[in-house]
Amino acid sequence: MMIALKFLILAVVACVQFNAYGQLSFDDVKMEKIHQRKIRKYIEVCSEDNKHQFAGIHPSWKRGKDLSSYSSNEMIFYLKGNLQDVWQGYISANPSKSWNGRKVSFGLLVQKFPGTIFYNNDSIMGVDTGQVYFLNLKLLLGIYKVPVAFEMITVDAVEKVIEFSYIEGNKSSGVQQVKFSDFGGGRTKIIHSSYFKSDSKFRDKNLYPFFHEKIVDDFHRNMRKLLHLKKASARVKKK
Repeated sequence: MMIALKFLILAVVACVQFNAYGQLSFDDVKMEKIHQRKIRKYIEVCSEDNKHQFAGIHPSWKRGKDLSSYSSNEMIFYLKGNLQDVWQGYISANPSKSWNGRKVSFGLLVQKFPGTIFYNNDSIMGVDTGQVYFLNLKLLLGIYKVPVAFEMITVDAVEKVIEFSYIEGNKSSGVQQVKFSDFGGGRTKIIHSSYFKSDSKFRDKNLYPFFHEKIVDDFHRNMRKLLHLKKASARVKKK
């Protein structure tokens, strides 16, 4: 009995140690692989806060939370292609490509569970919940740069909805919802809704919507190009 109890205690201790060693933190981020100074600084701040370990990162909004106190913005896009193909194209795209454009640049992606770090140009197998994106927004022709981080919280293949929330500690809190539906005629309708708030009403009313629309437009423009390239590649393979 005593021997069995000792083995049980040793097994529990080993599991706890393995779990502790397996958890990555911001100390494991290779700063030399991140070319954006603003993102490097942002990560240093995260490391000093309670989000030292990736498991300590939390979205600022969770499903079911009331959105009536948030400002909102909605944009609609129409893409050529049936619903399933467009949806699959979005969720399978490499985030380091889809979030790299004229208005935004990709810094790194953290997969919270299991702890994994991806840098720019790494091969990332699509979109998944628990992914945390660190991006650099390029405003006013790139003169003003703002780091931002959000966590992917919903990828619903049935409802065709993607949701990602700014992480706690970001300048803005809230969620962005991207909903896909069949528009008919071989086209897909995408509604990109944003719910946001910060400690500045002026920022929320006058600055956020203007710059946000440019960044969202940049993202969907990138996705349109990636989907076109994917179709072209598929046609070549069939020949």
